Amino acid sequence: MWTPAPSDLVGLLRLTILLLCMGGAAAMDYWTRRVPNDWWIRWGVAIVFLLCIEMMLLGADFALILTGLGIVAWASISVIGTPSISDMKNGSYLDWGVSFWYLFGIIGLVCSILLHGENALWILGFYADPPLFSIKDATNLELAVNHAQMLLDLFGLLIMIGFVELAWRMRLLHGGADAKALMIVAIALPWWPGFDVLGVASMIPPMVSVLVWSAIGFLFLPIKTLFTNISNGVKSPINMIWHSEKWPFDKIIGKQVWILSEVIDGTNGEKQISVRMRPRRIKEDADSISAKIEELSQMGETEAWITKKHPFLIYVFPSIPLTIILGDPIVWILSIFGL
Repeated sequence: MWTPAPSDLVGLLRLTILLLCMGGAAAMDYWTRRVPNDWWIRWGVAIVFLLCIEMMLLGADFALILTGLGIVAWASISVIGTPSISDMKNGSYLDWGVSFWYLFGIIGLVCSILLHGENALWILGFYADPPLFSIKDATNLELAVNHAQMLLDLFGLLIMIGFVELAWRMRLLHGGADAKALMIVAIALPWWPGFDVLGVASMIPPMVSVLVWSAIGFLFLPIKTLFTNISNGVKSPINMIWHSEKWPFDKIIGKQVWILSEVIDGTNGEKQISVRMRPRRIKEDADSISAKIEELSQMGETEAWITKKHPFLIYVFPSIPLTIILGDPIVWILSIFGL
């Protein structure tokens, strides 16, 4: 029978807080398409506090704790911004505090690499004679291995935060709330939990598994859309019915959708109706949508092709318990193919 360690209980509490945070964020994203920064800050503080407590219970040294806090400092850019020299000269305590936060994080990272780097490389199979081989005491040996593994987990967290930041800057993530949510998930789940799950953990950071489960959820969207269109009697064109629906104008107003039907000037100079496969990369407010509907109405149309705006957090939220319960989906997929 599994007996939970104190660190497991703290990790379970942190997971519970993460689910409450993401559940509320997903609801706000669905109804308003906006999650305020205060939401992430308040829940994030609790998550980071519990992460530090768990690291202490796991025997992390001061350098590893500083490393973890330094990574959190990098993630905090998305909600509190980057400190500037001009603001620091003007006496901004926040900018000074965050700057020292960065500095201590860098110091912690360097010290962690010096203290545990060789042992971490041994775990990865890149080093043959690590310092832990000279440790005779079993307790100290276990602690050295735990320190090395924690350093690897923190490097995984660092890579995940960098990936989310890059995806946000490159507009692969269209909403700021999406990026902040993924950073919160990465910080709350820097390593696989110690309690038993049905699935299998792996060396891959848990946030990658959350993303994969979210992507699997997205794969069901075309099937649902196709079924909806066929049940409504819309069976063509094939290139539209799997990702978009045809709605009457009065149903479109006030909904979170993109209109794919539009009026354009034809090659002969006459106006004609065109249907796009993908929405334009521009923000549309209620006025621009009403203008599009008015143009289509003047052309005698009563319906328009639309594609729904699916909030990303709606898929991230259920992916968290799926990751914890079923483990890494990549391992499941590889096992199905016998790999």
